[in-house]
Amino acid sequence: MTSLVWADLNRDVVLVQGDDAQSFLHSQLANDIASLAIGASAHSLLLEPTGQVSALVRVVRHADTVFTLDTENGMGPAVITRLQRFVLRAKVAMRESDWVVRAFRGDDAVAVVGEGVGRATPHWGSLHEVDVVGLLADMPSCGEQTEPEHIDYLRVDARWPAVGLDILVGDIPGTTGVLSVAVSFTKGCYPGQELVERMDSRGTSAPVVLRALAREGLGVGARIEEDGQTMGTVTSVGSTVALARLSRAATSGEALHS
Repeated sequence: MTSLVWADLNRDVVLVQGDDAQSFLHSQLANDIASLAIGASAHSLLLEPTGQVSALVRVVRHADTVFTLDTENGMGPAVITRLQRFVLRAKVAMRESDWVVRAFRGDDAVAVVGEGVGRATPHWGSLHEVDVVGLLADMPSCGEQTEPEHIDYLRVDARWPAVGLDILVGDIPGTTGVLSVAVSFTKGCYPGQELVERMDSRGTSAPVVLRALAREGLGVGARIEEDGQTMGTVTSVGSTVALARLSRAATSGEALHS
């Protein structure tokens, strides 16, 4: 890795709180929120009842009844709208907040930043990366400041997709490449579960899948061809890795995560 750097990311942070916040989020998100401890975080897909992707969120439990969902810039209102459709009588309130996401990347980032409220796992989890979600005034500032674009390069090198670039709203979950960390197959019912479970039980692949390629000069929008046929396009690039949306028939690239 490198010496420690940090940047404030362009992400929307939705504040969710109330006596029923945990049970409500557990009922709506694809991942297991019922077992999420205070101070812990988890990635989750937020799906429509039809099973299509609404958002990829990260849930952070800050206190007994206080959670945040952070997601790509501009997607906060859509997350709130989707969740509010199912609030009914639940004692839960949600709103866009002015909280920020500060990303730390570099050697032993988790240990250097240390424990505290709002620590969150980026991507698949590593000792060399940690995010902090909270008020700007409460943010640690160890390391050297860098640009958010640098952090996004590292996202791609970590093989983590972004909604609006690699994942599209309306995709089916199998396209995303993140089912291993953003979906629980044991938690019980949630909107969209039927499609996820049916494709998993049948071993069915999505018609479009995300794959990681060696960058080797590839740029965003580059076409990936096999035997003279276009199999897909590059959607994000890092320093060494490119992510591409490819036909399930393509043989290029690798799964985002083992």
